[in-house]
Amino acid sequence: MAKPSKSKNPLEDNDAKHKASNSSEQNDEVLDPDADSDLQAGEKSPSTDNDEGRTGKKVTRKRRKVDTSCTSSDHSRAVEVVVSNEDLLTEILFLVPAKQLLKFKSVSKHWHSLISQPQFSSNHACRNPNTLLISGLYFYRWINKELKSVSLHGHQSLPTLAFLDPIRKGMKSKIVDSCNGLLLFSNSDKLDYFVCNPTTQKYIALPQHGGSTSSGFWEQFGAYLAFDPSKSPYYKVVLISYHFSFEERSSFYLIYIYSSKTASWKEMRAIAPLGGGSYQRRVFWNGAIHWMNSTYIHIRFDIAAENLTGTPMPKVPNILKEDKIQYFGECGGSLLLIQSREDSAMGFRILEMKKDCYRWSVKCKVNLRPICNAFPEGYHLVYRVLSCVNEIDFTLVLMFPGKVIAYNPNCKTMKVLLDLQGDPHPPPGYSYRNTYQFIESLFPL
Repeated sequence: MAKPSKSKNPLEDNDAKHKASNSSEQNDEVLDPDADSDLQAGEKSPSTDNDEGRTGKKVTRKRRKVDTSCTSSDHSRAVEVVVSNEDLLTEILFLVPAKQLLKFKSVSKHWHSLISQPQFSSNHACRNPNTLLISGLYFYRWINKELKSVSLHGHQSLPTLAFLDPIRKGMKSKIVDSCNGLLLFSNSDKLDYFVCNPTTQKYIALPQHGGSTSSGFWEQFGAYLAFDPSKSPYYKVVLISYHFSFEERSSFYLIYIYSSKTASWKEMRAIAPLGGGSYQRRVFWNGAIHWMNSTYIHIRFDIAAENLTGTPMPKVPNILKEDKIQYFGECGGSLLLIQSREDSAMGFRILEMKKDCYRWSVKCKVNLRPICNAFPEGYHLVYRVLSCVNEIDFTLVLMFPGKVIAYNPNCKTMKVLLDLQGDPHPPPGYSYRNTYQFIESLFPL
């Protein structure tokens, strides 16, 4: 390879000499940005020697002294200005992630009081949407029901739930839902519920709803958290069960709604569409709880309006039966539906429903063969979709035998998030229904 030739431009040589002769001055002086304002864009600064030789006029570059010193008293006064101005301080704190804000509570009683206010938590989520990004997942291993956690960022670890030991002592409790930083636990023995915030390590037990289950055929649909801190500092817990009356030959939903604002339960009934039963997990999205039933009806319960509606599934795009669901949940503000005809299918479509319309469209098609090529030890046999994440780019969190993998279908890149040695193939139906998102939240309980 030919060596680059040295510059023979006399202007560059003289510039170099000029810079060398003034190097001692450069330590405490800077160029005046206005000195060369007459030069055209892309034009080199003329050297002193050459300009003097060609034009007889010496061109100099003005210099000025810059004082970069800053005393500790100046710094202290600047801090005092920020701290004394609560509006300015609040604006700055809005930009700090929730985990770091918890440490800032120890700065002073004033900061502790400010950060602990429910309205601050609500405004923090609204002004800084990045606080609602998913940091990790809690999930139950199907083989031994052990609760595991996995970080989506690798270098971070999720909060432990050891702070719940006092309330869980002697109870068969488990996570039943998650929503924007809060977890909902259920005690299967007494049907008690409690809500916790893993970030703040706080929890609150809910009063019993006092409902009855003696109404013919009964199916527990489960409990759901409804919480959007960008809209309200309060959350709701919704219990839904499906009933069929043999006497009236009709079906209905029995719904209990707990409001943290009133700290009380409310009971209501709603007529169920034909074939209203469902064995798949429901999801809270866009102010409503959504699910599909066995007769291709998309059902949603609007929590604020307290009404239930059912819409037939469209013929285009084609929607498979509910038992073919691999994932049904929120991602990046949209509702996603993933279905596959077979557990070992190496590709599937992702359907998307956006907030401004209740219509399904094809978001993308996913090919999983790159994963099989990277892991040839039979990973193509069975997989489960644990979650979908849309932070910087769309990512699928998949469970294969013994591993949890993050897969970017656009770039076709993957990363092993967690090794689960000894776990065989997860059974049908195990997937997102046993997975709960963790989001850092300041919400006080």
